[in-house]
Amino acid sequence: MFGPEFLQQLSALKGATDSGMSRLPELIVEGNAGNGLIRLKLDGTYALKELHIATELMHMEKADLEDFLAVALRNAIEQVTALREKELMHSLSALVPNPSDPE
Repeated sequence: MFGPEFLQQLSALKGATDSGMSRLPELIVEGNAGNGLIRLKLDGTYALKELHIATELMHMEKADLEDFLAVALRNAIEQVTALREKELMHSLSALVPNPSDPE
């Protein structure tokens, strides 16, 4: 059904995506809220690597603190998602010709 050329292309595609994804644990983004009073770091696999809550927020209402944490986390997740897309596109760019490049 599928010829050897297709299987070679499929293997190259898998290799390129695996290569790009293997770097993700090394890539770190920082999300923050409250002008940096809450900061957290996620790696490219969305794993939480660091969390900082300024001491001046320790007496804040629970709901307000949760809101700040949600903002910081959402910020970091958006950055990781963009980073993952960029890494994937970079990995695949070697396999997919750019139509704007003259041959």
